Amino acid sequence: MRYKEKILRLAGEVLFPENIYCVGCGKPVKKNESYSLCEGCREALIYSRPDNCVRCGRFVRKRETVFCEHCGARPPRYDRAAAAVVYNDLSRKIIYDLKYGGKGYLAKNAAELMKSCVENLGEHDIMIPVPVHKNKRKTRGFCQTTLISENLSKITGIPVLKGILIRSKDTLPMSGLGPEERRNNIKDAFYVTDTSRISGRKVLLIDDLLTTGSTAEECARVLKESGASRVSLAVLASPYDNYKN
Repeated sequence: MRYKEKILRLAGEVLFPENIYCVGCGKPVKKNESYSLCEGCREALIYSRPDNCVRCGRFVRKRETVFCEHCGARPPRYDRAAAAVVYNDLSRKIIYDLKYGGKGYLAKNAAELMKSCVENLGEHDIMIPVPVHKNKRKTRGFCQTTLISENLSKITGIPVLKGILIRSKDTLPMSGLGPEERRNNIKDAFYVTDTSRISGRKVLLIDDLLTTGSTAEECARVLKESGASRVSLAVLASPYDNYKN
């Protein structure tokens, strides 16, 4: 573990001990509260349901087939995906605090929330976090997807391969870009350092948020070209299917 990352994690554990304050609203919670969330915040989250799209995992308001409208028109490069919760005000706050608020300890809560959706995706040989560029990691002090993956590995037993999928381009922020702009922005942004560790294996990609799926698709493309037999995706949150192709 990198020195700065270790210091930030230890600081978080000291300043925000587990299950004392709600990670959503900051109110005191009982020691046995799930996910370190108070009852009100747990009820504010919208959890994964059976009618989510079976291919991309998005939350759909109406589904007449097993696939959402988006996957029916343009199936993603990854084979299956699942999100733990809907991207709403509360999950947005948790992700923001984790990524930009220096609260790396929230990765454990994210992993606990993601446990069920990871199990629903079936068996996997390895887990790979969607990487951030080294410049962003230097600024934040850690990679949030790596922290989530490490905590998920403790829960599920799936080993994490770190440093195998590298983000070589410091791309523009995705917010504000349309689907086609996102795909162009992320194109050729990743590479695999050792294809022998990927070839023939079932890979589980881990990310914090799924919107258009451009980043995950590019990662899946690179991993499959490196020999992965299957690539699934698990994320903490995904919005309802109110986007445009």
